[in-house]
Parts: sequence; C-alpha cells; structure tokens
Amino acid sequence: MEIADISEKLQRLLDDDPAQAINEALKLSGNINFELLKAAILVDAGAMVKNHDVVLKGVKIFRNAVVNYQDNSELKYNLANGLHALALSTTYKGFSWYQETEDSRLEARQYFYVAANASNASFDIRSQSFTNLGNLLWSSYRWVEAYDFYTLALRENPRNGVASSGALKMLKYALQQELGDYVLLVEEIEYLATHAKNNLETIYSYAGGYGVKGIVDEIKDIHTGEKKKPANECDEYESFVVSNNLTLSPTIHSHEHDSKYWDNINISSVGVKVSGNSSVPEIFAMINILKSDYILARQLFFNAYNRLFNETGSYNDTLNYACYGVNESALALAQRSALDILDKVAVATLSYLEIGGAKRTSFKEAWFKKRKEKDAKEEFKPKILQEIEDGNTALLALTEVSRDLSNKSGYLFEKQVSRNSSTHRFTVLHDFGGISTSHSGCLEHFDYEMFLRESLYTLKLARSSVIYFVQMVLIREKRLSEQKDGIVMPLFVPSHEDIRGYDE
Repeated sequence: MEIADISEKLQRLLDDDPAQAINEALKLSGNINFELLKAAILVDAGAMVKNHDVVLKGVKIFRNAVVNYQDNSELKYNLANGLHALALSTTYKGFSWYQETEDSRLEARQYFYVAANASNASFDIRSQSFTNLGNLLWSSYRWVEAYDFYTLALRENPRNGVASSGALKMLKYALQQELGDYVLLVEEIEYLATHAKNNLETIYSYAGGYGVKGIVDEIKDIHTGEKKKPANECDEYESFVVSNNLTLSPTIHSHEHDSKYWDNINISSVGVKVSGNSSVPEIFAMINILKSDYILARQLFFNAYNRLFNETGSYNDTLNYACYGVNESALALAQRSALDILDKVAVATLSYLEIGGAKRTSFKEAWFKKRKEKDAKEEFKPKILQEIEDGNTALLALTEVSRDLSNKSGYLFEKQVSRNSSTHRFTVLHDFGGISTSHSGCLEHFDYEMFLRESLYTLKLARSSVIYFVQMVLIREKRLSEQKDGIVMPLFVPSHEDIRGYDE
C-alpha cells in the first residue's frame, strides 16, 4: 500500500479503535516518512488510551527526527505534541502530577513556541502551535496566557475552530471565578461557540473526529451570537491596547467601559487580624504600583513602536544596519520594565503570604527553597506548597511562569536574557541584514522585528502575571473567609481618584 492509503486507514482506526491503530502502527517500518507516520499514530492513539509507554516510543522517533532535521518547524510541532501527550498519559494524582510532568511540559511549551514563531512554518503549523500551546498552558491554569495564544492562533487562521473553542473555555473559567463583566463575557462566549460550530471542517483537520465530538458536546447548549462591536469610540492608543489584549481588566477580552479608568482590575478586600493598626493593608499600595508600572511600560512600548519620541541626538553609523536612537532605547526599556514587574509580583506575593525574605526576592527564586546542591531538584517553600495544595490555582500558574523564565529549556528564557542585556550591557537592534556577533561580549544584537514581537509578548506576560496575582489573592481570601467564625468588621478603601479630586 502507498503511504497515503496507510495513513488514511490508520486515521480512521484512530477514531474507531485507537488500540488497534497502535498495533497497526507498530508494524510500520521503512523510510523516514513511515517512521514519522508511526510516531504520529503512537502519540495520538497512545494519548487517547493513556498508554505512557506507547506515547514515549512516538516521542523518541520525533526527537531523533528533530535532531536530524533541525530547521523543520513541523517536526518540532510534532515533538511538542508528543511531549504534551506524554504528560497527559501520566496518571493524575493531585498536585504531584505537575511535579512528575514538569520536564516534558516545559520542553513541549518551548517547541510549540518555536514552531509557532518560525518564519518558515506554514500558517497551519503556526495556528496549530499557538492553539496547542494554549491547551498546554491551560493544563496548569495559565488561562490568561492561553487566551492570548488562542487569539494569535485565530489571527494565523481565522477558521481555526479549535482555537475559538479554547478561548471560549477560558472565558467560561473567568465566569466561574467571578472575574469580569457577566454580560460581556456571555456575549463573547456565544460568538466563539458560533465560530466553532461554523468551522467543524477545520476542527476535524486539526483534531480529528475525536476532537470534533468533544468540542461539539461542549458547545451544543450555548446560544448562537455575533461578534459585538465596541460601543465606545477609541483613539489610536486604546485601539492598540484592545487589539493586542493588553487591558488590565478582569473582562480580559473586551475594552467596553463607561470610564476613562479602563484598567480596572483590583483587589476588593483582604482579611487582617484585629489590632490597634487600622491603616490600609500594604497589599493595596502594591497592586496600585504593579498596575501603574505596567501601564507605563505599555505606553512606552506604544510610543516606541510608533516612533513618537522626539529625537535630539546624532549618532555614528556602525555600518552593520544597526538602529540607534531614543525610540530604540525606549523599546528596550519597555521590555525591561515589563519584566521588572514580575519581580514585584514575587515580592508582593511573599509579603501577602507572610513568607520571609520578601523584600530581597526575585520572580525566579521566590517560590523555591535554596538548593543544597547545584543540580538538586527545585522544591517549593512550605507555605507556597501548602497554598497550592489548598487549591490556589493562580499561585500554581505564577510558579510555572517562573520555571519558563528561569530554565534554559523554558520558552520564556530568552526574555530574561534580553532583559539582562539591556540592564547590564548594550542592546543593539538591526532592521536589515545579518545579525552581528560582539567580539567583546558587551553587545547583544537582535533583529528589530523579532525584538518588537518579543517585547509585545513580554507585555502580555506581565499583564497575565498581574492578573494571576490578583486572582491568587481572591482565591485565598474567599477560602479564608469561609473558614472564619465570629464578627467581621469591614474597612472601606476609597477610590484614590476621588480622594485626590482628579475627576472634579
């Protein structure tokens, strides 16, 4: 039989009898195409029947192929799928699942991210990679980032019904968490359900019959709806913020509002012990500064991207297509400022949880005990571990963001590298030609468009982390309030704008 006929036969078996598909796939041998078909069936069917060993065989084939064909983005996408399936085929035993599957999920995120941003990848591979990266992030409750990647997947392929169904899940989760405007969320959920129903053919090509059934079952009871157009007129800056999902709002998909203060995510209340101190808890000052730092970093990025800073300097040309000027420096500063927010999130978290060393911590180190040996496995600090085991999924999300930033295999690691470059060395951006190498090691050279894209993603990451921080507090406060007996005395925290008279 021709390989196309074998592939079609195995795909039909995959939906009807995955165990038999595995048996047939194991018989395949021959050239690289037969090996890759075998690997694809072993991964997909193995994931369906949760056979870890079968998935592992498929992963090994894809890993060898990636080594031999390093420029092939589709192979990296397939390896990422295999690594994700490896995690999903590991028996779930509560929080220990995250620890057991940490390495495979970390590597899978990296390969999905690489495939999604590869210049030689097809739009299908980019769209599927963004979608599956969203799925993988959602498995550790990183729902804001997942929503962003589903949105990017739809930009690559506007008919990607798997991505719209994924985005729908994230908004349903926001509703369950009582985050955001109920009416706006429901309207968007109904639109996304309609989009998925209208694109079943794409869902089948991306996820097979098994995927179609799962998505149809999930959305069958949701009413149809159209995409709502914003009721408010937007200026150029606000349009940029909204189109890139950069609002600090609990209704993460929408900017619709009736106030100029549309970055309105906040902590409503925290419980404190009875004492003679009736001052507003410090966490309110912390969230205010996290928000204002983020909003400034976002404005810096917008101004730099649109070259709105006036240039008063003249520069020497280094004859390597490098770009110099205040707008380039502002872009590097925006990226650095966005990452600095993460360290403040870590400080605020440890302070709120009353864990020692808060003022000297960093986002990379905040969550873990100091290692006794360099190569020892990271272990959570006791209070962090207890809070996660008590069901604080937002804190779990923050710790997993940290792993992606600090681990060399993490898909966010390069953001930390560029931040360190612009802080301690010299960041040089190039808009044409090859990227230079620094002889002294004091210069870090980047492609301008790539740096621009990564800086935008860094802003999204900072936004996600601030939202996770707020959600972490809300989850904990709700749990603690349910455990309290006796009298609760509220302390009213007024609007800063009202106190200062900014709206008079």
